[in-house]
Amino acid sequence: MSLGAPFTDGMVIQRGHPIPVWGWAEAGASLQVTLGDEARSATVGPDGSWLVEFAPRDAATGLTLAVVDEDEQLALSDIAMGDVVLCSGQSNMVWKMSVTALRPDDRRPAIDEKIRLLTVPQVSSLVEASRFGLPATWAKAQDKWLDFSAVCLFAGRQIAASEGVTVGLINASVGGTPIRSWLPYEGLGRAGEMEDQLAKLDSFRRDPATASAQHGVPVSDVWEQRPRPEWIHKASESYANLFNGMVAPLGPTRLAGAIWYQGENEANTSVSTAGYRSLLESLITTWRRRFGGKVPFAVVQLAGFGKLSGAADNDDWAAVREAQRVVARDDPATELVVTIDVSERLDIHPPIKKPVGQRAGAALLKLSHGRQDAYLPPEALSARHIGETVEIAVSHKNGPLYSASWGRPGPFMLCEDTAGMSCRFADAQFTDGGIAVAVPKGTQPALVRYCWDAAPICNVFDQADIPLGPFEFVVK
Repeated sequence: MSLGAPFTDGMVIQRGHPIPVWGWAEAGASLQVTLGDEARSATVGPDGSWLVEFAPRDAATGLTLAVVDEDEQLALSDIAMGDVVLCSGQSNMVWKMSVTALRPDDRRPAIDEKIRLLTVPQVSSLVEASRFGLPATWAKAQDKWLDFSAVCLFAGRQIAASEGVTVGLINASVGGTPIRSWLPYEGLGRAGEMEDQLAKLDSFRRDPATASAQHGVPVSDVWEQRPRPEWIHKASESYANLFNGMVAPLGPTRLAGAIWYQGENEANTSVSTAGYRSLLESLITTWRRRFGGKVPFAVVQLAGFGKLSGAADNDDWAAVREAQRVVARDDPATELVVTIDVSERLDIHPPIKKPVGQRAGAALLKLSHGRQDAYLPPEALSARHIGETVEIAVSHKNGPLYSASWGRPGPFMLCEDTAGMSCRFADAQFTDGGIAVAVPKGTQPALVRYCWDAAPICNVFDQADIPLGPFEFVVK
């Protein structure tokens, strides 16, 4: 007899939602499942699995969970009802508190008493796994904070301080990984243009040994081992594997929200804005189907990294940032977390993670709990060519915008084609409704861009010192 992967002593279960509890036992056995003072009965199916559902509960601590049949009993203790957040992505989400720039009061604050942590083992799988590849248990933040994701923990602290409930943080992330490895099988199909890769996955699902011989991808070396940099980037092995090994075992776990911090991999491989947008939309849609309901997402926009540039050119990092912005703009249950002000252009892993995590936590408070004032970043809305300027409408609810260290906002560029092949930098100034970009004489702008570079130096902020994020607009 066993319980699903997330069920251990000290776990956190999402409050206010139906509570699925699942596991495995001898086929046909009759089980009694008890959560606190509430009981459910279950008959184990022919495949050995069972699932029951308890009614939603309010925040609580000190609950027990028991599963009993005629011969055996499982019992878990110290269970809390609170808010559960899934954090996922690549290395900037993996990035631990131990290597993050911290002030003394960031190290072990009292709020950590309300936070519990679950780190999912980094394991890859050819098919969807029902259990984690290695043992994993929930831990208290006071004990394991140094080894946990900094962005995830800072977000959890923000939520715990606001809501006063126990917060459970689940970190499922692996450095150097493409978004396609985090998409479930159906997500790859939804994103499109992956027919060859899906056919290869089908062959492994039908007959792993034959497929290994045919494609030269030994199952024991690839799909069942911890991801390694020497193969994780290979297109043939990195489709759905991390979803299968690290996300699928979470089953129908209910969530208060998810934080996604990924995209550096694609920014280094010339993915287009449309290409990454399709993949990210597919990930959000398919994960929501797995975890039930309209799970709120906080999408962390890429920080600046790479060489400085004085050219008004296209850029792959900017293209991924734009895809992230557009996905958040078009999905009312998704918020964008801008990080362009905490970049380190010489290091792909900016060491200052506190503002990133706090903004992500505030974004989830807005989406999950209706705390509308928790997260009000400035946001560019549209661009229109009027007379001699391109007028950019900007929402800024934290007071007037200002330009840091200079009297004018920038950098802006205007492009005379929608592909961004013919662009030039342009001067700008603030207006009551946003920003006006001066149009050079004799030009007809098709696009306007702000902070369009791998490592741009951007200077527009609101009165709460939240930056206006990079963007691109077709000029109307």
